[in-house]
Amino acid sequence: MPPALSPLQTLPVHAVERIVDHVANNIRLAFNNDYDTARPTKYYRLQMPLLWVCRNFRAVVYLRFFKCHELRFDKNVDRAVGGPIPYIQCLERFAGPFHLVAQEVRILMRPWAVYSGKALMILSRFPYNGCSFPLARTLEIYLHGSLATEDATAVPPGAEINISAFVRRIGQMAPKLNLVRLSGGLDPSNHADTTYQLIDSLTTQLLQLVDRVELTHGFNRAPHFLQVDTIRNLTYVHSYFGIGSEQIVQLVRQNAPTLRYLSIISCVDTDLSGIIQDVDGGYIEYPYIHTLLLKQDTSWSMPRRYAFDGAVPFPSLRRLISRGDFPFGDDLVLFRGNAATLELLKLTLTRELALALLRHNVFTPISHPKLQCIMLKTPQGPIPVNYADNPEIIQLMLDIAPGAAIREVSNWSLKQAPRSLVLSLLGKHVSLHVLALPDVRLSLWDAMTLIKSLTLLSDLHAKAPTLDPMPDGITQCKLVAYVCSNYSPMGTRFRCWHIKDDNEGYLREAVKPFLLLALACPNFDYVAFTPYAREKFADLLEKAIDTANYKEHAPRLRRLLHHILE
Repeated sequence: MPPALSPLQTLPVHAVERIVDHVANNIRLAFNNDYDTARPTKYYRLQMPLLWVCRNFRAVVYLRFFKCHELRFDKNVDRAVGGPIPYIQCLERFAGPFHLVAQEVRILMRPWAVYSGKALMILSRFPYNGCSFPLARTLEIYLHGSLATEDATAVPPGAEINISAFVRRIGQMAPKLNLVRLSGGLDPSNHADTTYQLIDSLTTQLLQLVDRVELTHGFNRAPHFLQVDTIRNLTYVHSYFGIGSEQIVQLVRQNAPTLRYLSIISCVDTDLSGIIQDVDGGYIEYPYIHTLLLKQDTSWSMPRRYAFDGAVPFPSLRRLISRGDFPFGDDLVLFRGNAATLELLKLTLTRELALALLRHNVFTPISHPKLQCIMLKTPQGPIPVNYADNPEIIQLMLDIAPGAAIREVSNWSLKQAPRSLVLSLLGKHVSLHVLALPDVRLSLWDAMTLIKSLTLLSDLHAKAPTLDPMPDGITQCKLVAYVCSNYSPMGTRFRCWHIKDDNEGYLREAVKPFLLLALACPNFDYVAFTPYAREKFADLLEKAIDTANYKEHAPRLRRLLHHILE
């Protein structure tokens, strides 16, 4: 007798259609188990068990997504049918019209040792059985594995021939390719020379097939990794070594005409001049870089100071992300030269950098017209930075792009700041849609004043609010009437409060403030918690709604409870 089918296997067509229609307007469909937060593109996910178990799933997806522009075959995992399925078997089971219209294809290569002799033989056979992608323009090859395994052996004599066969097969599979992206999680701790020699050979041969090759995560872990003279036309460089490496500097410089994304680390006694200035003292321009990620090497000391005389090395820069105390120097060339282009600014804001930005008057109310997302972080420490010690950072917060829609300040405490400062700081930015102060605990009354003054605010990230200090003459039994008469309705766009508190004491204290906020803001219907806190808070909330003070407004408040439990 065959085993009974699970409810998921017999999910009716109309239910599947509702799931699929949820992402029907998106031209990208990704079947994967990971959400890639490193990239700004938002991928919708449909879980693998649903993909393989539900009988009606493929038919509905074919109908809805026949014009899907991106097809990603990712993790070869299928627990719902009794364990992993070999990757190629996954592809064969999903054979259908997608491959005929996909414009971007992602392949997962998962051999025991990616570039050992056995792996090269696997790559040379490239088991796709004639499957082609006639419209594909981009191919991402994700190489996952480690050479530090038992199967890692010396490169066989026919390795070069195998790579050539692999590249030829790619050309047959996708004749219209113009970009190949090599990414992965290789660990070259052992056999590093072999790894990089083969990556070098593969990259060189791919450049004979396509216009551009991108080397992303996992390939830049050693300063001697490539014969960089042969690597041209890169659009993406994500380096784990920094400007102190001559090979990295040469690689970045010679790809200046095509680079669009650059991630680099500062090293001992170096700053950006290593990639901005050439050997003759002239300036190098990167005309197409839109994202610059700067990271700190903990070994750097005081950087050399250069005056760039008005040079703008990154004229198209839209996203500037600085992690750690990156040594900008007094020139501040990135801020001064990109006022008209910056859209996202993420900084570790030290007191010295804040003083330099204020001294040079970099940010004014009319500068940086396109800056919409600002994320400021003070240096890590056991105690968050506070207003009393760092008034310069507060002043800078007032000056940076008051028209921005998203603003975040982390590792920064307003605990010692006067209430008037809080309101003047945050109430000034009337265009805010999202405000994130993850280390700040506001009182309910300050929070409601902010929401009332920031008419476009929809999301607030902060610690759970408190009722203290209570308004004069108001007792606990009069709170509901006081809020309804003085604050409701307000903040018609405000809908969500994000908190990370999972301490039961904080959760218990936050129940009444959130109920009162729900009475004041008609569209406030969600509190984002950690999974543990969500269940605990929902229990506390349900008990509070049934008390005498809130029973009259129970239908409205249960909507908040319902959305938290979703």
